[in-house]
Amino acid sequence: MNLLHFLPVAEDLELAGLLWKPEIGDEVADRDKRESISVFVDPQGLTPEQLRGAYLWLPTVEQMVEQLEARQAILFHAGLELSTRSLCYKTVIQSPVGHIETRAESLRISVGIALRDLLLSAGSVH
Repeated sequence: MNLLHFLPVAEDLELAGLLWKPEIGDEVADRDKRESISVFVDPQGLTPEQLRGAYLWLPTVEQMVEQLEARQAILFHAGLELSTRSLCYKTVIQSPVGHIETRAESLRISVGIALRDLLLSAGSVH
């Protein structure tokens, strides 16, 4: 998957309230040059707030699953859906606010959309 396709989901996650706690090894996109995607390796003396202002966090599937778990959501299903009608990645989560099911072109995007929907439906910010 081209990470550029994940950028809108990462932006939606941020707008929905997902807070990035910068760590070495995180994937990020430069806010001024979105196509400039890299792995975060040096905070260069910047505070977490300054880093969040300079970079957009591109959470991995594993990081998003951790965020689901922190919100008491269970990843019920995540995988390829192949039928005569569709070829996509499907994510199903069960949470205190209900059942959320998403489909997308990649697993990362599908899990990201499910997390975004959970954040928006729960109004939870961590």
